[in-house]
Amino acid sequence: MKKVIIFGTGGFAQIIYQYLKKDPKFNIVAFTANEYAIREKTIYDLPIVPFETIEQTYPPESFQMFIALGYTDMNRKRAKFFKESKDKGYSLISYVHPSNIINDEFQMGENCFIFENNVIQPFVKLEDNVIIWTGNVISHHTTIRSHCFIVSHVAIAGNTIIDTHCFIGINATIRNSVRIARECVIGAGAIILENTQEKGVYASRSTEKLDIPSNMLKNL
Repeated sequence: MKKVIIFGTGGFAQIIYQYLKKDPKFNIVAFTANEYAIREKTIYDLPIVPFETIEQTYPPESFQMFIALGYTDMNRKRAKFFKESKDKGYSLISYVHPSNIINDEFQMGENCFIFENNVIQPFVKLEDNVIIWTGNVISHHTTIRSHCFIVSHVAIAGNTIIDTHCFIGINATIRNSVRIARECVIGAGAIILENTQEKGVYASRSTEKLDIPSNMLKNL
């Protein structure tokens, strides 16, 4: 059983805790955050320890960590504390929910978290610090580079490369052999058919509101 410290105390960290506590491979022993951000002494009856001095109480030789931060600032905040934790000597756990379908030749780095019901085909590679939410399809020979966040019901076709610090929104579709350049935002429902530009924002148009009230619709 791995003894794990969760970095973060917000909503995302609390979700991560709910998953890890049910997995017998992990024993959550504490939370950590920057000292200035700590408002309470405990969460879920576990101590919240200042990150600045965490190694004094929980040395990296005996404990591991998970950086439970979301996609703030294009994942840079999560990437920052990923690096600082590694600099302190910690190894970072990764987690895969048992409901996922993961095929052969799958590779995954540190501090990755794969939620429920994803289908991951052969020869997919996740680098470090990648979050995959629920119900996605990641097709063969796709590489997702470090510090990315994939939301839900995204379809990624084969031989795709998603570069670092990207955010892929719900229901986005990415064609095969496309490269998503670094620091891109692919919005909800967007359809990407060709390579993107670095730091590009790709948004689908919102659904049109018709000039008729719902009570005037027939056969509904």
